[in-house]
Amino acid sequence: MPVPRSLRVAPVAVLTVALALTGCSSGKKKEAKPGPPPPAPTEQPESQANAAPGAKAVTMSGGLKKPVTYDDKITVAVSGVRYVKNTKQGPGEVTGKTLTIFTLKFTNGSGQALDLNGVRVVAKYGADKQTASPTSYANLNDFYGTVKPGASRSASYAFDLPSQGYKSVMLGVTFDGKHKTALFTGAIHP
Repeated sequence: MPVPRSLRVAPVAVLTVALALTGCSSGKKKEAKPGPPPPAPTEQPESQANAAPGAKAVTMSGGLKKPVTYDDKITVAVSGVRYVKNTKQGPGEVTGKTLTIFTLKFTNGSGQALDLNGVRVVAKYGADKQTASPTSYANLNDFYGTVKPGASRSASYAFDLPSQGYKSVMLGVTFDGKHKTALFTGAIHP
C-alpha cells in the first residue's frame, strides 16, 4: 500500500530530528576541567558601610560610652553618634527630619565565629522612653555575616530621634539567643 504524500518525510529531516534527540555526542563523556575557584565575595570597606555624608558628630555621656563585654569575650560598643538633617526623598527616607546615627562595633574575643545576621537595634528616648523609628540614610548598612575570632566589625543605624530626646537615650542591641541584650544609656550633646 502506498504511503500518502502528506505523511512522507524526507530522509534528511528524519536524520536531523534523530541527531537533535540524541545529541551530537561521540559517546565519550568529557570530564570537566577544574578551574580556579570563584573569587571570594568582596566586603564593603567599613568606611563606606558607615558613610553618612553631611552628618555631624555629637558627644555622648554616661553608659553610652561604656562597652558591654560578655563572659565569652564578645564586646559590643557604641563607637560613635552623629546627627544629620535628611534632605533625601525615597523609600524609607524621612525627608526634613533630623536623624540620629549610632555606629556600633562588635569585637569577637571568643574562639568561635560570631554570627551577626540576627542583630537588632532599638533606640528609645525621653523620660517616658518613646521608641525611635528606625530609618535609612545614605550608605548605612546593617550587620551581616560572621566575624572571625579576634576580629571586629562596625555598622551604623539611623533613627528618627528628635534632639529634644537627647537628654535621655537608651540603645538596646540583641544579636542571638545566648547573650543578654546589650543596653546603653546616657545623654547626647550636639
